[in-house]
Amino acid sequence: MAGFARGLVQLADPLGDAASPSVEELALSADFEVLEQGPRVRSVRVLPATKEILEQARWWEQHITEVISGLPLGSAPDAMPRSEYDPASRSLSQREAAKAAELTAAGMSGASARTVRRRRQRYQADGIDGLIDGRAVRERAPGVHQDPRVLDVLLTLMAEEVRQRGTTSAEAYRRSVGRMLDMRYGIGAVPLPSRSTFQRLVKMIRNQHGDARGITLIDKNGIRLSRPGERVLVDTFELPLPSHLADPSLRSVRMTVAIDELTHTICTLMVHLPHDGVDAPTLLARLCGPPALRTAYGSGEERAAVPLILPETLVLDGSRMRRGREFLNECRALGIRIEKRRPVEKAGGERIASRLVTLFSAELTALTGDTSHDDVALISWLQDRAERWVESVWQHQPQWKLQATGGRRRHATPSSAYEACVARLGWVHLPLGRQARLRLLPSVTRQVTEGGVFVKGHRYFHVELASLRSTRPVEVRFDPYDLRQVWVRTRADVWLQAPLVIDTLGQPPSRQARGATSARRRSLPDAPARKPSAELDSVQQRLSYHAQLPILRTPFLQEALRLSARLALLNRTTAGGRQGLLITGPPRSGKTTALQELGRHFAHATIAGVPLGQAAYLRIHPADSDRTALLRLGKRIGLPPHPGRMSTVAASEAVQEALMSSKTGLVLVDDAFPETPTSSISNPVEALSFLADQVPALFVYASSDTAGNPLAPTHEAGQGRLARVQATPVPYGPDWQCLVESLDEALCLRRHQPGSLLRLAPALHHRTGGWAGALAHLVRSACIDAILSGREEITEQDVRSIAV
Repeated sequence: MAGFARGLVQLADPLGDAASPSVEELALSADFEVLEQGPRVRSVRVLPATKEILEQARWWEQHITEVISGLPLGSAPDAMPRSEYDPASRSLSQREAAKAAELTAAGMSGASARTVRRRRQRYQADGIDGLIDGRAVRERAPGVHQDPRVLDVLLTLMAEEVRQRGTTSAEAYRRSVGRMLDMRYGIGAVPLPSRSTFQRLVKMIRNQHGDARGITLIDKNGIRLSRPGERVLVDTFELPLPSHLADPSLRSVRMTVAIDELTHTICTLMVHLPHDGVDAPTLLARLCGPPALRTAYGSGEERAAVPLILPETLVLDGSRMRRGREFLNECRALGIRIEKRRPVEKAGGERIASRLVTLFSAELTALTGDTSHDDVALISWLQDRAERWVESVWQHQPQWKLQATGGRRRHATPSSAYEACVARLGWVHLPLGRQARLRLLPSVTRQVTEGGVFVKGHRYFHVELASLRSTRPVEVRFDPYDLRQVWVRTRADVWLQAPLVIDTLGQPPSRQARGATSARRRSLPDAPARKPSAELDSVQQRLSYHAQLPILRTPFLQEALRLSARLALLNRTTAGGRQGLLITGPPRSGKTTALQELGRHFAHATIAGVPLGQAAYLRIHPADSDRTALLRLGKRIGLPPHPGRMSTVAASEAVQEALMSSKTGLVLVDDAFPETPTSSISNPVEALSFLADQVPALFVYASSDTAGNPLAPTHEAGQGRLARVQATPVPYGPDWQCLVESLDEALCLRRHQPGSLLRLAPALHHRTGGWAGALAHLVRSACIDAILSGREEITEQDVRSIAV
């Protein structure tokens, strides 16, 4: 093994050949064997517990399991429960009262029904740990009564010892700590503990955290975390959906995420409907199994989206979960501790979740799409989109809380923090076997047909399923949050992985839509536009298509694209004032069209393979004030609504932070300078101009001709440092003929002859005056009239009769 980076294990053989498999690929390969593997988590929470305390906890476990299931732990398979503990005839409260009466009759004092109930609840939540008397084995955090500056310096030196694989005596540590404290705070400013106290402090740190060899974070109560997976937070929060992605009946969904508290790595996430609770055993299966392999952007290689982190402790937020009892039993079997989040611990997890939902909401707001898809397809699409976003954005998002974890780096990310942990620990987590993971997934029975098996309306097929075609149904295991494959049990008790069948359009067909034509298939957001066929598609589809003919690439639009690309690059790296862009022109000159095309072009543009960022569009309302304009811009980039009234300064700061966190690189402001004065004291563009100087983004304003407009800035004064692009008509000539020719090629009328619209170029120029916006409106209107009248072609009479 030569190294470890980006989740890949770098291997080299004696001949110099190198390979870089992922941890999951290496662990699941046939010729891989684990030579040494230590315990992942302690079987009992506190090791210094005496033998008597452990025996007492085991004794209580026998009685508590009899109350829960009717039989004590370790009973024979054919054993029958006693009548007073039979779950079929006795309620849980009755069984608890019977156990209390039995213990009291045996001479045990204080064994009331309430005591039995409390111990039963602790056992179901924490397993055997919940039955141990915490007062007898309570450990004090190292250095909790010492000066935190002493503990900080000591832990820094001990972490260096771990990296160098050396051993230092407590007295040597005391001398080194004293020298460093004198250098930092002055001679004698921080007194050292006595030699005996310092030796006990070093011994306590080594006993509790020396074997972990991890990165230690410190809070006011002492040592908190030292290795990935020590505490994994499970949060469920509302995810608001933009109006262009969801129907009015579904304005938000829920997302459940498991976040490693030390590295802020998202171990797994699941998107589900608001009224559906997350399937708890599936959550555990996704945490303990290898992460999903997905094709990385720009390459054909499949890599794991996130590193595998097996949890030692799961901290739940109290949200409703399905199959909760099975989840708790499996966690106890795997040695995973379950904790309920206390109110004092909510702030840290909610801060991470709030940042996550803000960034991902901004990602969804920047997407384009329609509402022609159903809720089930939207949930599946959001799940896939969120997992890809975690891989490409969140894992590489700088987090200031990770500076200590990421090796004191200034811009530490979850990915760099995890790699720093692996470098200091010297080990990584390995996934559980496939059998253990499949045992946790939901199970259904299905009949194997010629087309495969159908689960949740989707078809899955494998060539080896042909041997299972019979009258006897088979067992199928599936992940409800990952529709790409299912697992079918064969007659030899082997699980066969069957992939999802994808149709020719790239969409997974369902059972109900197998016989539907392509015209009736529903599209998901970001689905590429499809040119309709004149023979197959309906009138409504052709009307919709011709109402959205391609954007005309006029010289004015090309100049705006070229200038905006240059200014966007300058604004990202400039050290002085940032430039803006002002697009002016009369009505129907193509100003709004230019803004929309700038947004589409910016979303796909890159510099040296790095995306420029997302675009935000804002149209100034005549009654907008500075504050309302800022808040509406914040809503466009995913800023959650503020519960109370927010001042203009606070709104500006919140929008500034949201612009930078969402990596917005282009802000499009339409109707920036209205011809009539607004009701506000100052123009909203003044607040936006101040904001434009604070963020590395390009602000593009569109307005009517500024001649005679007292609200518009003057170019000579350089107000707002705006470069200007003036929309001008296209003269009749080659440029005009190219515009008409592009429209002629895009028409899909049944009687349209190629080139017939080009012959009308002089008449079109005379009617529109050379304005591209008027040309597009005229041709689109003529197409709609031709379809509705049944003529299916554009004539010179249409060009002369339609008003522009």
